[in-house]
Amino acid sequence: MNNNSKSYKVAIGGIVCALSLTLMFFTGVFPLLSFAIPIYAGALMIVVSHEVTPGWAMSAYLAVSLLSLFLTPDKQSSTIFIFFFGYYPIILPYFRKIKPKALCLAVKYLLFMAAMYLWYKMTTYLFGIYDFFSNFSFLGKYITLGVIAFVSMIFFLYDYTIEAIEEIYIEWFRPTYFGKKVVKKQKQ
Repeated sequence: MNNNSKSYKVAIGGIVCALSLTLMFFTGVFPLLSFAIPIYAGALMIVVSHEVTPGWAMSAYLAVSLLSLFLTPDKQSSTIFIFFFGYYPIILPYFRKIKPKALCLAVKYLLFMAAMYLWYKMTTYLFGIYDFFSNFSFLGKYITLGVIAFVSMIFFLYDYTIEAIEEIYIEWFRPTYFGKKVVKKQKQ
């Protein structure tokens, strides 16, 4: 099959959308994984981004976002996929153009914190989901700092892991299963 044909692009996008949506359905079966499953579903967008184009990957992300919002049982998982974990693997290569690496990491971190803040505000006020911080009001202002530190640690671990997954995909999975030759990046 010609890798540039429209049917190939639609097939790859459709398979990834179906797999991502299936994963999102599992949030109703495994509620303890309601934050991990959107990460896995978003990681699948790497395939569409590299095999087709980032534009097609964004279309797949939008399709999964819309369908998961209406069809999956866990709305928190659906919205966290929409707010960050669904599109982050698609835009990750664009962040690598930011030099130096410390600035790149700071920009990614600020995007993550802004997305999590908006996600938290939307889920508590718009969807009426119970406010997490009210359970820990006896700890005062330190609970907010503790949650920010914990969420920051999760982001840095996620960022490292998703970059490693993308590298494994490009270096091993893609040549093995898609027959695409790996183009070595030249050192600058």
